[in-house]
Amino acid sequence: MKNLRTYGSVYFLILLVAAAGVIWYAVFTLEGSHHLRLIVFDIGQGDSIFIQAENDTQVLIDGGPSNAVLAKLGSVMPFWDRSIDLVVLTHPHADHMAGLIEVLKRYDIGMVLESGADYSTAEYREWHALLEQKHIPIAVARAGQKIHLSPKTELDILTPFESFIGKSPSNVHDAMVVSKLIYASSSALLTGDAEKYLEYRLLLSGVDLKSDILKVGHHGSKTSTVPDFVAAVAPEYAVISAGRKNRYGHPTQQTLDTLAKFNIKTFRTDQNRDVEFTSDGSKFERVLK
Repeated sequence: MKNLRTYGSVYFLILLVAAAGVIWYAVFTLEGSHHLRLIVFDIGQGDSIFIQAENDTQVLIDGGPSNAVLAKLGSVMPFWDRSIDLVVLTHPHADHMAGLIEVLKRYDIGMVLESGADYSTAEYREWHALLEQKHIPIAVARAGQKIHLSPKTELDILTPFESFIGKSPSNVHDAMVVSKLIYASSSALLTGDAEKYLEYRLLLSGVDLKSDILKVGHHGSKTSTVPDFVAAVAPEYAVISAGRKNRYGHPTQQTLDTLAKFNIKTFRTDQNRDVEFTSDGSKFERVLK
């Protein structure tokens, strides 16, 4: 009995120390650093971007081509956190959407933003079935919308320019949700798979494209990143999301040459893995790992 009481006391002490550790970890995590985080995940041949505003509001833009996004989220979110405030689906191609299906199943999602375009695939049907089943609110993206993530942070929606609800565009990239993340004086342009057509429309729209970071369109394909568009964005950093040794040859040398012409510091998930930036509101800086 004496040994039992001794062991019981030891186990209780261990549990107490462990609980204290969890509490202090939570305190420091919730206290926050007053920095915004932007992470372009190394997700293979696809796109997935995680944003954590300075007030801890969390946004996931696209989910990549597989369940690999779950491990990525687990690496940047506290283990007890099973909710994401906003999920943005830029367009319903599988390399952006497939991973989001498991995210819907395993996380509580505050709201979903998408273009509303009709796209006839089994994954897209499952996506909408899950949204309905879990009663997740859906907002349809339209140029001019502003989503306030915190008093100092907003996600400005730049495209689509027109409604695609119930429409099936011949090129679903024309219905892309392009957004600009703004935190005080720092900004990042997040283009999804926007191609030249949308880049020129954005230029003609007169919207302010100037950003510190450009998430390069369509994985660095030759269908995107025209020089006039890059000149208007004038970023310090560019990030290309592409899978290692992918069969499409992304990113193309043409795109790399365009970025080099403007002396832009360019990072690639196929070479640099996850590419993370933080901002204190004045500028973005890359996090070295």
